[in-house]
Amino acid sequence: MLARIALFLLFLQTPGAPSSSSGPDRPGDLDSRLGASVRSYQLEAVDFVDALTRVASDFQLPMGIEWVNTPSARAKVKLSWKKATVQKILQAVADGQPGYKIVVHKGVVHIFAANLIPDRENPLKLSISTFEVRNVTVEFASQELHDIVKRTVSPAGPQQRTGGVARSGASNIDDPKVSVRLSNTTVEDVLDALALASARKVWIVTFSDSPSLAASGYRRTLTLWNSFRIPDDEQPLWDLLHWGDAPPAAPPASK
Repeated sequence: MLARIALFLLFLQTPGAPSSSSGPDRPGDLDSRLGASVRSYQLEAVDFVDALTRVASDFQLPMGIEWVNTPSARAKVKLSWKKATVQKILQAVADGQPGYKIVVHKGVVHIFAANLIPDRENPLKLSISTFEVRNVTVEFASQELHDIVKRTVSPAGPQQRTGGVARSGASNIDDPKVSVRLSNTTVEDVLDALALASARKVWIVTFSDSPSLAASGYRRTLTLWNSFRIPDDEQPLWDLLHWGDAPPAAPPASK
C-alpha cells in the first residue's frame, strides 16, 4: 500500500499556485537569465529551500536542489540587493549555508551540499542504463524513475511497514505530457530532463541530517510534506514543483 501511496510524494503542487509553460530550456537562455542585472531585489523566506525556490520562480530558473535538513538550513532568510546579477543573488543565498555549491549543468542550476553528502552515499548518483517514457504526465515519469531506483537501492525481501504517507497536492491536468529517453545516465540527470521537459521546473531532494545510512548504504531522504521517517524500502524520495509553488516549512530534525 505504501509503495503506491508514495507516488503522491513525487509530484507536489500547492493548489492555486501558478504553473509555467513547459518546453525545452536552452542552456543559452539560462546563461542570459543568470547574467541579467537586477536593480533591486528583496527576499524573505521561511528557510533555505523556500529562498531557493523563490529565486528560481522569480527569475525562471530550472533548478535542482539537494540539501541537508539541518537547523541552520531551516532558519529564516531575509536578504536584499541593489544592482546585482541573478547569479550573485543566487550565490549569496547558497553562501548562507556552509558547504553548498552552485553548478550549472545542461540547462539546470544545481545547488547541492558538496561537502555533506559523499557521492557514495548519494542515491542521485546511481547509474541507470536506460530511462524512457513517451507522452506521459511528469507524475507518471517520476513514478517510473522511483520504481527503477527502488529496485536497485531497496534491500531484498519483504519488510513490515507501519503508518502511511500523506498525499500532498494534486496534479495539474493542464500540464503537458513529456517524452524522455536517456541511456547510461544517472538519477540526477533524469530529474534534470524531467524538469526541462515539463512544467515542474524545480526538483528537491531533502537528505536527513542524521549520518546513519539506509540498509542500501545510501543517505536517507525525506519529503517536505511529512515529518516522519520514510521506510528504507521507499527510499529515495524527491519533490517536484512548478515555478510559483510554495514549499511547506522544512520538517523538524530527524530523531
